Amino acid sequence: MEIYSDDDYKAECIRSDLIITSVIMASFQIAYAFFDSQYYATVFCWLAFLSVVLFQVFLYTRFGIEFLRRRVSSQVILMSYFITGLTMFMLSSVIVHSKKAFDPTFYMFIFLILSFILGVLTGLFFSDKAILFNNSKYVKIRNNEIEIRKIEFFGVLTLKRMPFLRAPLRKLRNIISILAALIGTGGAGIGMGIAEMLKRSDVLAPDMSVHAMLFFSVGIPLLFVLGILIYSTMTYLFEWRKLVASIDKEYGEHVIIYNSKKKSYKKIKEIMAESGSNANG
Repeated sequence: MEIYSDDDYKAECIRSDLIITSVIMASFQIAYAFFDSQYYATVFCWLAFLSVVLFQVFLYTRFGIEFLRRRVSSQVILMSYFITGLTMFMLSSVIVHSKKAFDPTFYMFIFLILSFILGVLTGLFFSDKAILFNNSKYVKIRNNEIEIRKIEFFGVLTLKRMPFLRAPLRKLRNIISILAALIGTGGAGIGMGIAEMLKRSDVLAPDMSVHAMLFFSVGIPLLFVLGILIYSTMTYLFEWRKLVASIDKEYGEHVIIYNSKKKSYKKIKEIMAESGSNANG
């Protein structure tokens, strides 16, 4: 239960703002769905299109608005929605150019999926669930009260397992930038290298789609990073639900304070006292 917030969060406004993003994503997918493509590419694009449409429809139901009012869970899932939408777009942009199963474009599609999976596994390796809410500067827990200063979607990522990287990369602000610098920025070159290797081995036909090769080259590093991000966001959601469940089990309920402006706890209690709220649940 939310007992204090220092911003004007309105679930209805969030829902309306999402329409623009969803329309853009759906437009690309429906266009790809009508390409002269193989059946598996068409099915993939239709599934991507329907997932966007059905999610948007869900948000306009009673359950959807209740979902948006659960601010932490909904914002994490919405971030995952954007990541998934971009991932589906990159995959669709390649697979629609496949002329038959297991042709070079089909293999590019598989390589992109493998890059995404590698990103998820890298996120697993460079993560530490213990740092999310324990001694976090963004989340303070006092009995059944949770003070949230920032929803740090990617807070689970850390260089703890490879501490020797911290010194040379200490000026970079977050782990995503670090991982992109180490691996992602060279991914386009890796993608082009794979395409060139297939071309030299006569696997790539002369009429190979330049469009597919372009998205493949960009998609290798991009999907790798998106894989890291989807792991981090889903881990945040899982750990948040565990935290809430443990507090509910111990105290019977939990209360949430949204303090994005980082006011002192004393000041918040004074504001809540004036408005008649109970800071202790």
